[in-house]
Amino acid sequence: DDDCGVCSGGNSGHDANSDIDDCGVCFGDGTSCLPNIISLGAATESSLEVLYSSSEAIAGFQFSVSGVNVLGASGGAAEDAGFTVSAGTVAVLGFSLDGSTIPAGEGLLTNLDIEVTDFEGCLSGVIVSNANGQAIDFETGECIDLPCDDADGDGVCDNSDDCVGEYDECGDCNGDGIADGAC
Repeated sequence: DDDCGVCSGGNSGHDANSDIDDCGVCFGDGTSCLPNIISLGAATESSLEVLYSSSEAIAGFQFSVSGVNVLGASGGAAEDAGFTVSAGTVAVLGFSLDGSTIPAGEGLLTNLDIEVTDFEGCLSGVIVSNANGQAIDFETGECIDLPCDDADGDGVCDNSDDCVGEYDECGDCNGDGIADGAC
């Protein structure tokens, strides 16, 4: 018998000792030992990848992202599974109205349409549930650098900077300091 209790000379169609996946599971698909983590991937000025690795099927997820305004979400395993993904000012929420799940595995969870507001993007408040509605323990990936232009070097991203440049004595952005002869 092999490690899965199958006789190596039988008609199982499997070679002896090759029935065990990388996780030590007989006839497994290698997903049962994956770490449970949601992380941020590649970022542009208008898009941000959200990646996942999960040892079990995902029926719903929620998370917040700092450093960006989330305008929408599309694609990835969430869309493939028929999930509704809503992006609000506080959190991104993904779930299925028909009970479908994202299979155990790893890859792109969803793409976020974003507006960059800071130099760093971080995930927080990650909540993931299984098909029974029970929470699955998930880790949060590291923060990432975001593409943030700062032409005036004031430490504020240009697209969220009230004044790209300098205020004059009169409080006008990039003004000439003259307002009817005096401020």
